[in-house]
Amino acid sequence: MRIFKILGIYSILYFLAYLAKKFGHAGVSSILFLFLALFLYFVEKKEEKSNLPLCGLFALGLLGGEGIAVLQLSTLSSSWTMESWLSFYLAYFIFYLLYYTVKKFAFFKTLQSEVSTMSMPLSAGDEKQKDSPAESERKKQRELLSFLKLCILVLLGISYLCFFIEAKVLGYIPLFTEHTPHAYSAFHLKGLHYFTTLFVLVPMLLPFLMRLEKRITAFGLISFFLSLLLPILLVSRFQLLFSMALYILSLLLLGYSLQWKKALLLFLFLLTAYIVLTVERAHSVSYLLDIFAMKNKNIPIFFVQPYMYIANNYENFNLLTKEVESHSHGFRMAYPFLTLSGLKYFVDLPLSYPLYLTKEELSTLGILYDAYYDFGILGVGIFSAVLGSLAAILSSLMKRKDNPFLLGIIAQFAFYLSLSFFTTWFSNASSIFYFGISLFFTMLWQWKKQSMDKDKAGQMEGEQ
Repeated sequence: MRIFKILGIYSILYFLAYLAKKFGHAGVSSILFLFLALFLYFVEKKEEKSNLPLCGLFALGLLGGEGIAVLQLSTLSSSWTMESWLSFYLAYFIFYLLYYTVKKFAFFKTLQSEVSTMSMPLSAGDEKQKDSPAESERKKQRELLSFLKLCILVLLGISYLCFFIEAKVLGYIPLFTEHTPHAYSAFHLKGLHYFTTLFVLVPMLLPFLMRLEKRITAFGLISFFLSLLLPILLVSRFQLLFSMALYILSLLLLGYSLQWKKALLLFLFLLTAYIVLTVERAHSVSYLLDIFAMKNKNIPIFFVQPYMYIANNYENFNLLTKEVESHSHGFRMAYPFLTLSGLKYFVDLPLSYPLYLTKEELSTLGILYDAYYDFGILGVGIFSAVLGSLAAILSSLMKRKDNPFLLGIIAQFAFYLSLSFFTTWFSNASSIFYFGISLFFTMLWQWKKQSMDKDKAGQMEGEQ
């Protein structure tokens, strides 16, 4: 079977990379891991006939990150435990196995067939419904377009309102402060800041807006500008990159191809914004190099910083496997649900657990950190199985191009898998909050469509 053939190749290459590292050939190990990540991505891309194969993206994130981390260019690095090696290996193995197992279920095949028949035209001229006049279809599209614009305005309005409230209460805007490296971290009112950052969900809706309008309009450009202005005012590099990534992923999900000229302009914009925001954060090069503690002091900072943002998360996980005294028995993974529901304010729960970090300033964690913290390698296995099952379901829904918020959920999921080396996305309250808001608007969009269809059916019956 194809599944076991791929998993066999994966296991062999992983074991060879492990042996290379154990015998002191970090460069060879790195090349093997990077090759493995690319191999799995392109194999899955071909199998799924998609630029965003979720299994392939997870390979790029987890195994590609591991290929960079095994170089261990910092003095903060240490020898990896067998628990670390097994966790990284099992995470992708189980994810992949469950992904294709779920796809074989009978109910899943039924879901896929239903999805293919439920897909709706994205613009008035794309296709006509049977027994539906062209004018009626155009009217329906105009109503959906107006509703989408209203949703975008609501998200932007909430973000800006909450931003101004925080700025008023805290007395400053991070961009306009001087010599304050942690201005954004302090710009935070408990509970309210989740709503301040809702602007990150706007760019992912704009490709759908462009498809409905068949052109780039002033409304789309202004919405795009306003959604990117807030992360700049907040001096948040991550939120700027996240917003842009969701925009690009949504474009790809809708079938658009990114032209190299536009891709280059986008890259230059992001690079410029990243450099400006880094300067505004007031982190000097000497300060950063001191934190990163590189073995070779001559490596340029623009190589060192992204390297450490990837590699040290694997070191933090490795440190966890060495020093964790007692597991958190599910409370780490449940934290966002206990927080967002408000339950933690009414019930005394053991939610405070020490973080095991190579350095206090390097507090980002890989996607597996909390799963291991909860139940060890068993937790990693359970988490990977759930993640693989969800990926299989979302993969089938990629054909649904009639709901911008559903595509947004898939774009978020794809982004988190691609950057699985960066943090604990699925036990992060902000990520769960974005999923929750996106799901709310997904259901609202479906309700709007169904309501329009009922009105149309009632109108047709009345005419008869």
